[in-house]
Amino acid sequence: MGGTIEAAEVHHHGHGPANRRRRVVRTSAPLLVRHPPGRVRGAVLVLHGAAGLDEPVENCCRTLASCGYVTVAPLFYYETGGHTFGPDKADAAFAALALSDLEADLAGALDYLGTRLGMPRHRVAAAGFGSAAHLAELAGVDLAAALGPAPPPWPGTPGLDPHAPDRLVLPAGPSAADDLVRFLDAELPDSPPAR
Repeated sequence: MGGTIEAAEVHHHGHGPANRRRRVVRTSAPLLVRHPPGRVRGAVLVLHGAAGLDEPVENCCRTLASCGYVTVAPLFYYETGGHTFGPDKADAAFAALALSDLEADLAGALDYLGTRLGMPRHRVAAAGFGSAAHLAELAGVDLAAALGPAPPPWPGTPGLDPHAPDRLVLPAGPSAADDLVRFLDAELPDSPPAR
């Protein structure tokens, strides 16, 4: 596992939204990490969909961090330089990712939260955008959310049960991050995580 790097020190130009003067941590996939300005309530794996780590995903990370949640967003397209994709190429790019590699990326992100940040697993949630909603289920955390869920490109991938009390399915849109915060606030105990 590599250390924390400042993207601006390594590259003269960014390869995507994840590298714009933001802290990037390298594990299986590089991680965009956002820390809250104050007390930490928990953590959220924010999983980008087929479009990549785009502005809606970054906005969700900002909102969650401002509300007390450490966010860790794996950059699944790291082998292609962190590109974001338009609608004409996004689905094919996402389908080209091997599910086993994505599972390793999820495990690396969870390991970072547990080992490096001391975040107990019961205080970690996952939120997946589009087709990555199904990756939120694969993360194996107690709380999972789907934001604008779409069918997964990988056969046999489990879906989120929208009727389960520890699962949330939201349409994509500007209020999704706020609805996700309300869900997390209601479901996570209001005690600081163990360090």
